[in-house]
Amino acid sequence: MNQLISENCIVFDIDAAEKKDVIRALVKELHAAGKITDEEVFFEDVLAREAIAPTYVGFEMGLPHGKTDHVLEASVCFGRTVKPVIWNEESGETADLVILIAVPAKEAGDTHMKILANLSRKLMHEDFRESLRNSTKDEVFKILVEVLEG
Repeated sequence: MNQLISENCIVFDIDAAEKKDVIRALVKELHAAGKITDEEVFFEDVLAREAIAPTYVGFEMGLPHGKTDHVLEASVCFGRTVKPVIWNEESGETADLVILIAVPAKEAGDTHMKILANLSRKLMHEDFRESLRNSTKDEVFKILVEVLEG
């Protein structure tokens, strides 16, 4: 597997009113990094997945994802918001940390599950989440590279 995250896919200070605005900001970075073929279509794919069930995972975190043919290579984009945004409309749960996962349709099973497993093992630890909230972009990049390649 290629490196899943690039340095420009660490986005801080996303000033968003709604989760779709956060997702759009992260999709834009994936597109700029050459990881997806069509920014708008992939954005709609991710929103369609969110409509099935919100990807709120607890701990003020959202893990939106798209598994489509519009993804060139499996990638992750991390975002920190200026203020928490509602991630689960039904429960009112908010997120200030968001990790967007993009996986080619042909890798939807194995690659997606490996990324989720690697992240899930760490997300339950408060010190890990706090490091994502309080570290510099360079530090967050290094932390995520280590976790995702685990």
